[in-house]
Amino acid sequence: MWFTRQLLRGALGAFGLFLLSPQPLFAQGTPEALRPLLRSFEAYDRDLERLDRVLPPADSGRSAAPLPSLPAPTAAALPQEPADVAITRRLKVDLQQAIDLAVQNDPLLLQQIAGVEEQQGWLRSVRGRFTPVVGLDLGVVYSQEAGGNKAWKGNGDVSGYGPNSPFYVPTGGTNSYQTNIGAGFAGLYLVYELLSFERSAALAEVTADLEVSRQRYADRLRQLQLDVSEAYYRQQLADQLRRIRQVVVDNDQVILDQVQALKTAELVPRVDLLRAQARLQQSRFRLEQAEALRLSSQRRLSNLVNVPFTVTLEAREAVRLQPPWPLDLPETIVRGFADNPQLQALEAARIALLRQADRRAAELLPRIGLFATAGYRAAQSISPVIDLEGCCKGPAFIPGLNSYSGDWSAGLSLEWRLFDGGITAGAVAASRAAAERTLQSEAAERNAIRQRLENAYYDQRAALSQIIAANASFQASREAYRDSRARYEFGLADYTDLADTIQSLTTAMEQRAEATTLANLSYAQLLRELLPVSRQPGGPVLLPIDLPAD
Repeated sequence: MWFTRQLLRGALGAFGLFLLSPQPLFAQGTPEALRPLLRSFEAYDRDLERLDRVLPPADSGRSAAPLPSLPAPTAAALPQEPADVAITRRLKVDLQQAIDLAVQNDPLLLQQIAGVEEQQGWLRSVRGRFTPVVGLDLGVVYSQEAGGNKAWKGNGDVSGYGPNSPFYVPTGGTNSYQTNIGAGFAGLYLVYELLSFERSAALAEVTADLEVSRQRYADRLRQLQLDVSEAYYRQQLADQLRRIRQVVVDNDQVILDQVQALKTAELVPRVDLLRAQARLQQSRFRLEQAEALRLSSQRRLSNLVNVPFTVTLEAREAVRLQPPWPLDLPETIVRGFADNPQLQALEAARIALLRQADRRAAELLPRIGLFATAGYRAAQSISPVIDLEGCCKGPAFIPGLNSYSGDWSAGLSLEWRLFDGGITAGAVAASRAAAERTLQSEAAERNAIRQRLENAYYDQRAALSQIIAANASFQASREAYRDSRARYEFGLADYTDLADTIQSLTTAMEQRAEATTLANLSYAQLLRELLPVSRQPGGPVLLPIDLPAD
C-alpha cells in the first residue's frame, strides 16, 4: 500500500509539472476522476484574487451622498407595535456623517445643553437681586362681624345721665349687633438690597456652576466623538470579519469538493473527507458569529446616533487606516492636560463649592435694605342687625358707614443674624470639605487622563507594528496556501498540512483587520483628550476625525 501511494505521488508530481507547462497536454485524454482536480487548478488564481479583495482599499476620494433628514425620536416616544421598530431603511454613512448626526440627536448632549440653559437661568435670577423689586398689591375683601355688650354697672348715678338722657345705660343693660364690611385696597411697594455680602457670594457660586455645565457640555462633545468613532470602527471590523469568513467558507466548500473527487479516485483516505466536512461546518459556525456581530454593531451605531426606530446605519467606508499619531508621548500628555474640559469642570466645581461656603458664611453678616410702600383703602360697613336691651339707645350706633384711608412709608432695614447655634458654621465646613474632596477628584482624573493617553499611545504604536507583521504573515500564508493546496492535491502532503495553512491564512487576515481597527481606536482615544471643542451651546459644532493642525 505504501509503495502504491508513492507511485501515485510520483505520477501526480509529474502530472503537476505537466499541468504547469506552457502547453497543457491534458486535452489529449484525462481520467474522469481527475477532471475536478483540473478545474480546481484553473480556479486557484480566482480564489487568491478573492482573498486579496477581502481588504479593499478605502474609497476616500469619492464624496458621500447627502443624507435624508433623520430626526431623533421624541424623548418620551415608546414604540407600541412591532411595525414601529421593524427596520425599513438601511443607510450607508461615513464616519463624519455619523458624528454630525450624533451631534444633532444625542440625548446626553441635549441633556448637557439643557444643563447649561438651567444654570444660565439661575444666573439671571441671582443678577436680578441687584435691582429693586417693585410690586403691586390689589385686593377685595368681605367680612362679617358680630358683637355685643353688657353693662354690669349703669351710669344712672352719674350727673346728667338720668333715665331721660339719651346716653343713659342701666345696670344689666345689653346690646348686640352684626356688621357687614366690604373693602378694596391697592398698594405699591419697593424693596432694594443696598448691601448684601451673601448676594455677591451667591452670584459667584452660580457663575462657577454655569462654568461647570459648559465644561461638561464640551466634555460630552469629546466623548461623543470617541463613542461614535469606536462604534463605527467596530462595525467596519465586523464587516471585515464577515467578508473574511465568507471567503473561508467558499474556499472550504471548494476544498471539500476537491477532497470528494480525490476520495472518489481513491487517492485520499476517508478521514480527509471527514476532516474537510468538519472544517466546512466550523467555518460556517464562525460565519454565523460574524454575521451576528455585524448586525449588532449596526444597531449599536444606530442607537448611539439616535436615528428613527426603523432606520439602521451601515458603514459606507471600508477599513481605512488613520495616519500615525503626529505627536510624541510627552507633548501628547502636556496637550492632553491643557484646556481639558474634564479637569476644568472639576476645577469649576471646586470653585463653586468654595463660593457656596462664602455665601453660607455671609448669611451671618448684616444686610441693609431700602423699603417703601404706598397704598389706599376704601370700605363700606353696614349694620343690619341691632338689638338694644336697655343699652346705647342713642346715635352711638351707625347703621351704614363709608370709610377710606391712604398711607405711605419708607425706611431702611437692617438684618443681622447674631447667633444660630452653629448652623452656618457647620454648613461652611461641609462646603469646604466638599471642595477639598473635589480637588482630590481632580488629581485622580489628571492621573487617569495620563494613563489613558499612555495606553492609547502605546497601543497605536503596537498596532502599526502589528499591521506590518500581519501583512507579511498574510503574504507568506497566501503563498503557503497555494503550495499546500497544490501539494495536497498531488498527494505530496496530507490534509493536516493543508488545514494548518488555511488556519494560518485566516488568522493573518483577521489579525490584519483587528490591528487596523486597534490603530484607529487608539487614535480616536488620543484625539478624545486633545480635540478642541466649543464650550458654548448653540454655535456650530465641528468634530473632526483626525487631529487638527495647529
